[in-house]
Amino acid sequence: MKNCTVRIIFLLVIFLPACPAHAQDTSSSCKVLMLNLGVSYKGDCKNGLADGQGEAVGRHRYIGIFKRGLPNGYGTYYYEDSSYYAGYFLEGLKEGKGETHYLRSGKADSTIKGYWSGNEFCGKKYIPYTFDGGSKFDRYDITPTPETGRTISFEISTTSGSPTGVPTDFQGKPGYVLRLDDLNAGNNIILRLLSQIDTPTRTFVTYDISAFPAILYGTLSNGDSFKLHLYKSAKWTVRLYVNK
Repeated sequence: MKNCTVRIIFLLVIFLPACPAHAQDTSSSCKVLMLNLGVSYKGDCKNGLADGQGEAVGRHRYIGIFKRGLPNGYGTYYYEDSSYYAGYFLEGLKEGKGETHYLRSGKADSTIKGYWSGNEFCGKKYIPYTFDGGSKFDRYDITPTPETGRTISFEISTTSGSPTGVPTDFQGKPGYVLRLDDLNAGNNIILRLLSQIDTPTRTFVTYDISAFPAILYGTLSNGDSFKLHLYKSAKWTVRLYVNK
């Protein structure tokens, strides 16, 4: 009886499946989706991609948090020229508070501290966009979600509901809402219209954006235009108001 019990335990040990959770993975089956980091990886893995705490080495080296194969969260990124960045990332790009160190032989590091967005240095204040055309509006508000996303929604409104400031035309018909007549993107970015709703005083338009950072060029129904540079991937909301 004792021999049978030992044999059953032995068979269970052999055939029990391994736990599929965030296991440590040092093989090439766990991928990092950045060319400069894709030679070797050691760390947490999920669905074949680096996900969690890990270290990736290639032309450059990164130690920190990954999500779906990309640096995402806090980490330290070492460049081949011995400089390094310690701070936050979003989908492989510097996003949020951090500091870049430039090593100097026999001297203290040269350090840049502040905020980044979409790999762009913002300075001492976190502003993940630039807006050229704000003076054409009485009020505007541009807000991204903290998490990642791929859309931009415009809410454009006027006091009178007329893009020319005249509430009725010469026939006495009511004016119409200030609309976003055209939106284009640079750098091979693809825009896809998801929805558009017009009301007596407002228009709502939502687009899908294929990639970030993105530069958008908009034209309104009154002939005004604007340029909006979005650094980070997010669900963006843009509110534009004209008092006419």
